Amino acid sequence: MRVLITGRGSIAQRHARLLRELAPQTELGLVSSSVEVDPSFWPCRVFSCVEEGVAWIPDAVIVASVSSRHADELVVFLRERLPVLAEKPLVVSRGQLEEVRVAWEAAGSCRNMVVGCQLRYLPSLRRAARELKSGRLGKVVRAQFEVGQDLRQWRPSRDIKTSYSAQSGLGGGVVFDLVHEIDMANWLLGPLSVNAAIGGHLGSLPITSDDVHVALLRTAWNAPVTVSLDYVSRQLVRRYSIVAENGTLVWDMPSRQLAIVDESGVQSLDVDPSDFEMRSAYLAQMRDWLTLLSNPQHMVESSLEEAFISTGLMLDMKEAAQ
Repeated sequence: MRVLITGRGSIAQRHARLLRELAPQTELGLVSSSVEVDPSFWPCRVFSCVEEGVAWIPDAVIVASVSSRHADELVVFLRERLPVLAEKPLVVSRGQLEEVRVAWEAAGSCRNMVVGCQLRYLPSLRRAARELKSGRLGKVVRAQFEVGQDLRQWRPSRDIKTSYSAQSGLGGGVVFDLVHEIDMANWLLGPLSVNAAIGGHLGSLPITSDDVHVALLRTAWNAPVTVSLDYVSRQLVRRYSIVAENGTLVWDMPSRQLAIVDESGVQSLDVDPSDFEMRSAYLAQMRDWLTLLSNPQHMVESSLEEAFISTGLMLDMKEAAQ
């Protein structure tokens, strides 16, 4: 099997390592502006542009380039009827979203695609979803989804000014970068709509992209849901709190806690600390995609149809803050 990867950064490297682990006979091709690439890709063919990569006739494609290029690449690969694993965000504008939709519809039955919403595969969050679905907590009345970390801590060895996250022109900014929390809010409590948002470049980081965004959304039954994102928190925070009539469900990644808080106190749910490790989510997603490649009828956990919904919310949030 030939797999073409666009991009050569840390995300692309992770996908290459997982492919080597799960499908060691895979031939890799890489779209890169430089022939000097990380050793994790080798052996591989290096192509200077997407068109050269397509001419290599790959069996499948992983889109892991800078965010601003995702949509253009997706349109090319959908037109070629190629199975795709696409990193988030899918797009960074309304126009791009429409172009991808048109290409998706034109692809007809050739729609073998997984979107990089990895938190859907995280065991602790899947356990949280089952708890909510059981109905034991009763009606949800409000919720908060919060994530933040100093951008300088993401890739400590790299000057943040050179990262795509720091540059609005490359699709950087917390709303696009941290779309996972938007997807999780919709996955757990959707459908949602956006009421209001405030955000922008409010800190002192030497970047041109937004570093803070807080949005107020509402559920179909009018419960308020806040989504809070930042590049500023000096200590990682990734915490969801869902308040319902019979108790509050709390998921906290840094402390590896999944619990229900009610009148009797804090009741930890039965999860293993490893259920919070992102490697398990990345592995599960890659297995999901590889299964799809061998069986086009396989129902994936993170489909493009559902990603269109989260992407629409992401753009609504971005526009509401302008």
